[in-house]
Amino acid sequence: MKEEKTSHKGILRATSIVGGSQIIVILIGLIRTKFIAVLLGPAGIGINGILQNTVDLVRQATSFGINFSGVKDIAAANATQDQIKIGRTITVLRRWALYTGLLGMLMTIILSLPLSYFAFDSDKYVISIAVISVTLLISSISSGQIALLQGLRQIGTMARVSVLSAGASVIVTIPLYWWLGLKGIVPGIIISSVISLLISYLFTYKVKIIRPNISLKQTYMEGLNMARLGFYIIVTGLVVTITMYAIRSIIAQKLDLNAVGCFVAVWTISNTYVNIILSSMLSDFFPRLTAVESLKDNLKSNLLINEQLDMALVIATPLIIFLIAFAKFVIKIMFSSSFLLAVPVLQYQLLAGFIAIISWALGVMFLVKNKGMYSLYTESIWSIIYLLFVWFFWDALGFISLGVGCLVAHVVKLGLVYIITKKLGNFNFNREIFKTILTYSLLVIIIFFNVIFLQGFLQYFFSSLIIIISLILSFNKISKIIDLKMIINNKLKKNL
Repeated sequence: MKEEKTSHKGILRATSIVGGSQIIVILIGLIRTKFIAVLLGPAGIGINGILQNTVDLVRQATSFGINFSGVKDIAAANATQDQIKIGRTITVLRRWALYTGLLGMLMTIILSLPLSYFAFDSDKYVISIAVISVTLLISSISSGQIALLQGLRQIGTMARVSVLSAGASVIVTIPLYWWLGLKGIVPGIIISSVISLLISYLFTYKVKIIRPNISLKQTYMEGLNMARLGFYIIVTGLVVTITMYAIRSIIAQKLDLNAVGCFVAVWTISNTYVNIILSSMLSDFFPRLTAVESLKDNLKSNLLINEQLDMALVIATPLIIFLIAFAKFVIKIMFSSSFLLAVPVLQYQLLAGFIAIISWALGVMFLVKNKGMYSLYTESIWSIIYLLFVWFFWDALGFISLGVGCLVAHVVKLGLVYIITKKLGNFNFNREIFKTILTYSLLVIIIFFNVIFLQGFLQYFFSSLIIIISLILSFNKISKIIDLKMIINNKLKKNL
């Protein structure tokens, strides 16, 4: 029991460090999106989202997962305290970041015309896409710098880089949007990437390393090992990016860019929050599970997955419930009344996000056991179901098919992931996590039906009641691990 409590404490600590900084960055990003919505309208949100998605598409296809696998290699080298090995690994990472960035930039320039037609169904944005190609080079280098900090376990520094980059970008780009309007979107994207590079450099140039003499062939071979590790994650991410590309194109064809902007807005709210939990889990969960897996102990691996999932749901569910209950107000605050068309879609996506947390926690087993193909397979199934549902049910359901389809796809994906992990690692939910899933699932379903079938005072009364219940449950759960009451009392005494 004591060992389990210690494990939960470690999970909470890792989640708070990584998740805390990401929450700040996302809040800053939402402020930026709010200003874009007010200054540029739904069309501005749509154009900005599609251009960013275009860059992400090429980046994922050309980065070879270096920013992911590089963290592992640098951390492994740092653990040996061998300065030559550390310097060699960092040098290889930096070179591959430069080369893959150049590759991405050149590919974007070459494919700018077909990308413009694919994204906007016209050649109007060819020059814009070609110009923002430089951000692929810039962001690749800055991502390498951040991977360096994470690999050296300089988590605090990494968090400062993320927060400062996001804050500085908002301060610089908002006046640009006010001054240039829609014409400020492209320079805003470029300036934001330059700011991130400069800030990451300021925090990494002090890292002293022994610079080894490595040939281009050696750089290629050693970097190739990094690329192999990140391959399946990158391909899986590429599938998701292509899916979002196709979904936005369908919306643009069926409706207009304003509708695309509404979808981008609610996807930002639902998806980025879930990503806080998943990224926080990945930063600590993946290496811990890898270490346990090296012992070939399925029982310990399954215990760790259950513990991680337990904490993820305890932390995530109250906010998911809150966002479902007050989706209309959240959209008004973060964007504007022009985006209210997407309220039901957001509520369905948040319900799907709850399911996504469960399937993701189980799915990490695929990568730990070097079965990345299963990760690609389940994500592809999700994408196919989502696209087919939207395509075939649009005429019957309209815009809301974007939310219902997302939910249906995640339910199917969870079933597949559970079946595969059951066969692959003999995975089972233990009694504690089964109780947690059942309890929070019930609350999420109740809040969802509450906002659909009730209106006015009754809806807000029951919504508030369910939110309070979820907060009490999570508070009590966390208090069994750390003494929250004592921490709160100490904070209050210091402030009085």
